[in-house]
Parts: sequence; structure tokens; C-alpha cells
Amino acid sequence: MASTQESQKVQLSLNLSTVPPYTISIHDAYPSKPLKLIASIRQTASPFPDRPVTILTKYSCLDTSQGDDAFFIRAMASPQITSPSPNCPAPELPLRPVGKHVTTIRVSGHPNLLKRGDDGFTFVTIPPVGQGSADVDFDLPPSRLLERLGDENESLEDKMSRFLRPGDTYRIVPSDLNIRWWAFGSLENPNTKVSRWTFPNDLPLVREPGDDETDEVARKLKDLVDLHDVNHLNSRSAVEGEERPVVRKMRQEGWVFGEPEAGLKMTVENEGKGGEFTIVG
Repeated sequence: MASTQESQKVQLSLNLSTVPPYTISIHDAYPSKPLKLIASIRQTASPFPDRPVTILTKYSCLDTSQGDDAFFIRAMASPQITSPSPNCPAPELPLRPVGKHVTTIRVSGHPNLLKRGDDGFTFVTIPPVGQGSADVDFDLPPSRLLERLGDENESLEDKMSRFLRPGDTYRIVPSDLNIRWWAFGSLENPNTKVSRWTFPNDLPLVREPGDDETDEVARKLKDLVDLHDVNHLNSRSAVEGEERPVVRKMRQEGWVFGEPEAGLKMTVENEGKGGEFTIVG
């Protein structure tokens, strides 16, 4: 039985799978139906089981940003062979720069996160407990899986012949399960504005109206998106001359704040298996 502390959290389950054909043929460099990794997320427990939750995918293992997605920032691990051997030509298919330290640069943008879609800020709404799941897709054609292997002048067909071995199976698993921003409900109201500010971890999810609108809470708001300090705002803030948020006033203007980071926990449903695909001849 879950502890009282755990029962007061939103519990998410992540399942990784690949969609047909589940295989990559070394003789088909440009398949009509390339491999897809599907990340399915569902709620398994919540203090409010009849409510959906919405999560920000940016900077997480669900990040599908063009060019710097979850694989690039190492929140999702590159495909690893399940049965390594000394003569394996490619024990890993690297989907991020090899031999380099990847630093994720946080750049302040529009104060309303919904306005940052061009920068990869997307949101996924997960149905209430027992009412289904939400999916995030990653396209993994051979051109991407082998992009960082071999010589730059080597053809994709030659790379596939050299690095892929029929019978080998590769597995993809997440390496970071943290979510940087989340809230109860959906963002369907056209007047909704999403604040980058998140309530502090010592604020419970089950609370009385107004408990999160005090000056004390405002001083402890966290910015897990742009990484600003709510008590030391300056010209680096998303808004020039920005002042500490007044929660009640902003709510009246349609702003939604993130719930405490510690109030949500995501685990891997098929841990140890992940999304797998096999190389065929």
C-alpha cells in the first residue's frame, strides 16, 4: 500500500514502445514507414483522480524539440544493443554528440509559455486515472539512427551495411524522468496563460483556497524553466523590469502556475525493456 506521502502525489506511468514494423532492414535505407518510438503516459494515482494533468515536455525525456530533443539533451538514452559482444560494430546508435558535454542553454522568452511553441515548448494533457493515456512520438528513420556513425562522405546504405548486424536488438530507455512544469486540468481555455513559475515543494497538492496566494508562497516560487530567482529578478528576466508575481492578481488575469515539482512522480512501466527494435536482413 502506498504511503500517505506518496498517496498525495500524482503518479504517472511511462511506457515506451515502437510501432510497426518493429524492425530495421539493412537493405531499406528509406522505408515508407520509418521506425517510431511511442512514449505513452497515463495517470495511475492522484489525490484528485478525476482530474487530468498537463505537463510541459520541454527539457524532459518527452521533449520533441527540433534539433535538441530528449535524445540530444540526454534525457532519453540512445539505443543500446541488448546483447553486446566484442565484435559488435555498433553497441550504441548515438543520437547526441559523441565525446562532447552537452549544455542545455536556457533562454528567457515570452512570459506566457504557450507563446513559445516555436522554441519547442509543447504541452501534453494526460487523462484522469483509468481514462486512458497520452502519446508522444519520436521519428527514428535510419538516417537519424546512423547520422553520427561512420564518415561524413559515407552513404547511408554503406553505413547500414557496416554498422547494423541482422539479429541484433536495440533498446531505448529514459535517463531522466523529471518534469519541469505541470498543473491540474487542461489548457483548452483560449484565455489561459501559462506562467513559468512553480509553487514550492513544501506546498501540498491538497490545500485550502488561498493557501497558495500568500506573500510567503510568492517568495518561494521556483522557476524551473528559465532558472530565474523570484527574489532577484533583473533585466535577464523574461520581462524587462519584472517584479515578484502576485498569485491572486495573476490568476484573475488567467495565469496558471505550475504545481510543486515534488508533487508529481513518473516511473517507467516497462523498465528494463523499453522501446525495442531488431535489425533484419
